[in-house]
Amino acid sequence: MVSHLQLRGSCFYVRLGIPKTLQAHFKKRELKRSLQTSDISIAKSKSLELVKKWKSQFEELKHSQSMYKETVSQIIPSHKKNNFKKKSFSEVIHKPHNAQSHIIKESVNKSYDTNHINQTPFLLYKNAFFEQWQVHDKTKQMADTVLRRVSKIFPNLECVSRTLVLMMINHDENTPKTKLKNYGFVHKYWEFLTETKVISINNKNPFSRLEINVKKNISPRKAFSINDIKKLHKLAQIKKDDQLADLIFFATYTAARIEEICQLKTTDIVQLDGYSCINIRNSRTSTINRTIPIHPSLQSLIGKMMNRRNDGFLVAMQNKNKFGMRSNALGKRFTRLKKELGYNHEYVFHSIRKTVIDIFKSNEIKEGLVAKIIGHNKSNIDHNFHKSECPVQSMFEAIEKIKL
Repeated sequence: MVSHLQLRGSCFYVRLGIPKTLQAHFKKRELKRSLQTSDISIAKSKSLELVKKWKSQFEELKHSQSMYKETVSQIIPSHKKNNFKKKSFSEVIHKPHNAQSHIIKESVNKSYDTNHINQTPFLLYKNAFFEQWQVHDKTKQMADTVLRRVSKIFPNLECVSRTLVLMMINHDENTPKTKLKNYGFVHKYWEFLTETKVISINNKNPFSRLEINVKKNISPRKAFSINDIKKLHKLAQIKKDDQLADLIFFATYTAARIEEICQLKTTDIVQLDGYSCINIRNSRTSTINRTIPIHPSLQSLIGKMMNRRNDGFLVAMQNKNKFGMRSNALGKRFTRLKKELGYNHEYVFHSIRKTVIDIFKSNEIKEGLVAKIIGHNKSNIDHNFHKSECPVQSMFEAIEKIKL
C-alpha cells in the first residue's frame, strides 16, 4: 500500500507531512484529504497526483521564502548586522528602473511590517493555474516569464496593492501593447486565485482596468496583389527553394495559415461528396477546423507532395520547435524572400490569406461561406449559416474564383 494512503472506514484518505520550516505557513503539521473512493487502485492514482502537487507547493514555498529573505537582506538594513552592506538593485532585479527599485522596496517593506512567514508566495498557485488554462503552450511560457518577473517585485500575494501595481506599470518601459499583453496574463492569474478562493472575492483585482492606452495600428498588414504573389513564387523557384515556392502556391489556393499548411498530413486528403478535399486543423483552436475542396490548379502539386519521400506530412522534413510548430524555418525564409523584393513589415505570409479574402469579396461570395473556407471564427458572421447551407459544391465554386 502507498505510504501516504490511509483507510478510514470504507474510504481512503491521503496524508502528507509538512516540512518543519513550512508548518507555520500552513498552521498544521500535515495535509490530508479524502479521496472519496474505496477502490485501492483509484486511491493510489489519486494520491500520487495529489502528493506530487503538494510537494510542488512545498518547493515553491521554500524557494519563495529564500528569495524573500535574500531580497529583504539586500534592501532592508538589518539591525543585527552592524557591517551591513547594501547591494545595488541591479543585483536584485535584472535591469531595474530606479522607480521600479522604489516599488520593490515599498512592496518588501509592506511585507516586512507583517508576519511574512505566514504569507502566501506569489507563484504558489502558478502550476495549478496553468493546468486549468486552456491555451497554447507558447502562451503559457510567455505568461510564466511575466509572472516570475512580477513575483520579484511582489514576493507574496499580501503585499500586492493597486497603488504599487499602477506605479509598476507607469514605470514599465515596454510599449503599451506589450504592457497590455503582459499584465493581462497577471490579471488572468489573479482571477484564477479569486475563483479558487485563494483571495477573497471582496478584494478587487488590482490588475483590472489598468487604462493602458494602446494606439491603433496605423500600418496593418496589407494584402499582396496577384502579381506580387507571382513575383514571390517565381523568385523562390529561381532560388531553387521548391518547398517555399510550393508553400506560397498552396496558400494562394487555400487561404490557409502557414502553420496549418505545415501541419497537414497525407491522410488529410479525403473525398467528400464527390470532391477531393483537405482537412485543415488549427493547433490553437478546434473551432476553426474545416474541410475544404481542392482547387483544380492545386491537384497536381498535392499529388507531387504525396509521392515525395516524406515523414507523413505534405510539407515534409520540417523540424518541430518545442511547441510542436513546424513552420518556423519556412517563415524565416519567406521573410528574407519578400525583403529581397522590397516588401516592408506590412507584408507578411499572412498577406496571401488577405489576398484570397479580397478575391472572394470582389466576386461577392457570401461572408458566411468565406468564413467557412478560410476558418474565421467571428461571432458577427452569419449566425444562421449552418453546415447544411454550406455544401462542398458551394465552397468549390467559390474557391474556383481564385486564379494565379
